[in-house]
Amino acid sequence: MPSQLITRQVSPFFAFFIVAIITIALSIFSFQRTLVSTAGHDGWMAIILSALMVHVMIGLMYKMLNQHHTIVDVQKQVFGKVLGTCLSIYWIFYFTLYAMVDLVSYVEIIRTWIYPEVAPGVFFFLLLFITYLLAMAGFRAIVGISVLAILVTPPFLLFSRWPYSQTQWGSLFPIGNHSLGDLWAATQDMTYPFLGIEILLMAFPFIREAQQSHKWAQLGVTFSTIIYLVSFILPVLYFHEHHLATILWPMLSLWRIEYFGISLWILTLLPNLAFQLWAASRVAKQTIHIYQSHAVRGLSLLIFGSAFFFTTHFEIESISSFTFDVGFYTFFVYLPLLFLLQTIITRRDSA
Repeated sequence: MPSQLITRQVSPFFAFFIVAIITIALSIFSFQRTLVSTAGHDGWMAIILSALMVHVMIGLMYKMLNQHHTIVDVQKQVFGKVLGTCLSIYWIFYFTLYAMVDLVSYVEIIRTWIYPEVAPGVFFFLLLFITYLLAMAGFRAIVGISVLAILVTPPFLLFSRWPYSQTQWGSLFPIGNHSLGDLWAATQDMTYPFLGIEILLMAFPFIREAQQSHKWAQLGVTFSTIIYLVSFILPVLYFHEHHLATILWPMLSLWRIEYFGISLWILTLLPNLAFQLWAASRVAKQTIHIYQSHAVRGLSLLIFGSAFFFTTHFEIESISSFTFDVGFYTFFVYLPLLFLLQTIITRRDSA
């Protein structure tokens, strides 16, 4: 392995922070509404079921990357150099799309709750500029910010001034009074907050002794699952189901220090944006063979320009729904099929 790459690697246990920061994103403010609308107070079951699906997919990804360092290498092995490279370009679009959706979603929240009079372009520029600097600083710098964010934001989220005295524990009962169809629909919806861990498909070479990081990645998902369970149960105990289903951001409506909290949540947003931008530029470097710094600049401008097309709530909801569909089929359909094809080809070659 090149010594230059070794100096840019992180220890295996940092996979915990990478996965945790990616899966604890802006969805934590609004996912309760979607789950309650579909599965009512039984939505906590959907959180557990979706987390189990993600655990399985992480194991699959680690097996798939065992012989090859990135998704680009895997696709070249399975589909050949030409077709594999063409398919890899899709991942540039994929990671860039996720970065853009996170950006416009956060700007909508901050403009709605704190600065409604400020033009969205101002926030687009400021957030992307910081993201650009972080992505240019490299993978280790992004991981460092992720560690800080995980140490600060989840404890702040859970131990803030919640109205515990006004909660009704009976709101969680009776358990299991929703159909399996409702639970499955809610489980599908709940997979959206966990999407983004595909970053591991590009980060694998930057983790020292990467296979040893598998358990840490799984622990990262477990940590996020606990956060989501608590963040779902608290609003359900406080709001009536029918009321909760009408609130855009239940966590913010329940939070008593929402202004400071929204501002603090930028610590989770920035590494998410930076990871997506870094991964997209890394794919561009491996496929188009351009300098990664040039790719970061170009993709930053692309995200900035695209964000102006999604400034209203309806537009943001539409692009978020589209992104969920793309992410769900990419993560839970395409990757298992790719793993199956890789397994068949590997066994054929070794026979």
